[in-house]
Amino acid sequence: MSNAAAIHERIQDDEPKPSAGSGSWLADAEALISTSAGTDEEEPGTLDALGDRQVAEQGLIRLWIEQNALWIPETSLKELLLGGTEHDVERIGDPIMHVRRVTKPTDEKVGTGYGFTPVAKGGLHLGPASLSVYLRRLLLLNEIFPEVAMSLEGFIQTPQRIEVVTLQSYVPGRLLGDLASEIGKQEVKQLIERWFMRRGFVKIYLPNHVGPSHAWYRAEDNTALFDAKPANLIEWHGHLFPIDVNPARPTGNLLRVIRASL
Repeated sequence: MSNAAAIHERIQDDEPKPSAGSGSWLADAEALISTSAGTDEEEPGTLDALGDRQVAEQGLIRLWIEQNALWIPETSLKELLLGGTEHDVERIGDPIMHVRRVTKPTDEKVGTGYGFTPVAKGGLHLGPASLSVYLRRLLLLNEIFPEVAMSLEGFIQTPQRIEVVTLQSYVPGRLLGDLASEIGKQEVKQLIERWFMRRGFVKIYLPNHVGPSHAWYRAEDNTALFDAKPANLIEWHGHLFPIDVNPARPTGNLLRVIRASL
């Protein structure tokens, strides 16, 4: 049996039991700033508008952070490693038990954006997200994939803005992006597609998108997943773990564009 076939045989429908991690701080933080003006389904159309929203949301959450003693000194992060475009990371424990994720500006030049969110303006794509939308994304990720749930550890005040610090249980497997060199890109693509299709997802074919699609939609519970690329999925003991996909519960124009893209 080939390596690809062996891994496929191990990736079955039965999943590991969800961890019981606490999401209360995360839910409280999202609920607090969701009261701010303009937290609708669409993100601001310009960086200036996103910057204004960021200032307003940070103003809302700052006192709550202080009241709950959730400030983390930036100097306490001694082994922070350069990550992707959304977070830098730190592995915690010996042996490693958790991964700490620290946000960084989506647009570093102007210091705005907390990761990405699906946007339907000018064609379906990912655009910079506000703080409230980022926190909502983490809550939704915890709901859909509790085995990789993130908990809110606290916040860091940098000279530029407030950064979010989360903890995620460490998954000691291999990124599918790395596994592709062993079993082949096409085999990894098929593993991902079979895994999502067994869970009721169908692929979204994005208009005007160059390259393979990493977006999925499940009509049963109106769940869209973006950025489900090999670099955001880990294989471990016969299971796939979507450690950093971008989920959404689309409405309005976003939902209409997704349905048209199926």
